[in-house]
Amino acid sequence: MSWLSKLSGKSKGAAAATVAKERPSQPPRIIIDRHDYTPEEFAVGSFRIRPYDGDLIAKQQFDFKISFDLDGDAVEFVCRGIVVKMDEQVGLVARYQQPQPFYERKLLEYLKRWKGL
Repeated sequence: MSWLSKLSGKSKGAAAATVAKERPSQPPRIIIDRHDYTPEEFAVGSFRIRPYDGDLIAKQQFDFKISFDLDGDAVEFVCRGIVVKMDEQVGLVARYQQPQPFYERKLLEYLKRWKGL
C-alpha cells in the first residue's frame, strides 16, 4: 500500500475494482439521410442493411452516421462509405473508412462487448 493511499484512506483493492459492463443486444445503428437502420451484419469496415429503401446505387460514395450507447453515453459520429452491392435480395452492402481514432476505439469497445469478447 502506498503512502498516498494510506493518507487518503483508499486501498488498492477498492480502486482496482471494475464496474460490470453491460453487453449490448444489437449492433450499432446506421443513420443514412436521417433514416435509422439496424444492420443485419456489422463488422469493422463494412455492414449490410436489409431491407434498404433508400436511393443509393452501386459504387456511390455517401456520408452516414454510426450511433450507439456505451456506458450510458450516446456516441454518434460521421463516416464515409461506398456502396459495394445494392439490390432487393442482398440489400445494401457497404464498406466504410475508419473513423477518427477516438471514435474507432469507442466502436471497437462496443463491438467487443456486443460479440461477448
